[in-house]
Amino acid sequence: MNFEELVKSRHSAMNFLENEQMTEEDFRKIFELTKTAPSAYNLQFTNYLVITDKEKKEKVRELSYNQYKIHTASGVVIVMGNKNSIERPDVEKIYSPLKMLKMMDEVDYETTISTIKNYSDGLKGKQGALDLELSLNAGLHAMLFMLSAKHYGFDTCPMHVHNVEELRKVFNIPNHLEPIMMITIGKSVDKVRARGYRKPVGEFVNFNGY
Repeated sequence: MNFEELVKSRHSAMNFLENEQMTEEDFRKIFELTKTAPSAYNLQFTNYLVITDKEKKEKVRELSYNQYKIHTASGVVIVMGNKNSIERPDVEKIYSPLKMLKMMDEVDYETTISTIKNYSDGLKGKQGALDLELSLNAGLHAMLFMLSAKHYGFDTCPMHVHNVEELRKVFNIPNHLEPIMMITIGKSVDKVRARGYRKPVGEFVNFNGY
């Protein structure tokens, strides 16, 4: 299908075909497309925890007010923002190969590293700024994940993450990773429904000012 068809065919799935298994290869193909998502300074803030084990999936369900679609989904994907992405070791991991391959000279490299340090200091210096940046970047990544999943024939539903601290303990999620949302994924058993009401473009888009 073309892009317009892909976007219009993506609906949030309310229930999934139970016992439909997804392999690691299925997920890897989706993530190969997802990794092309944009991010501030190309720092690639988003990490994922993919849960396909049935018992572990049921634990997520318990922590998520027993929502049935978690039970029937082939997997639950926890979308997380990586606070370490703005730290120098992670920044150098992204940019050092560009210098090594002579895609950046030494001056450009040091200028970029310095610019990102100022950006990083700014995020740390303002309350809530880093959390907002993680949410913005993870949101872009997650949307591309859902479109990529649909491209490969899988349906998704974005969901809130509940009981984050308990989730951390169960799955040993380190403190530098901040769960932002989760996505159930599998094959939908819902009939294709008419899409819910969407505002006309003229109600939410203005050109050149208000």
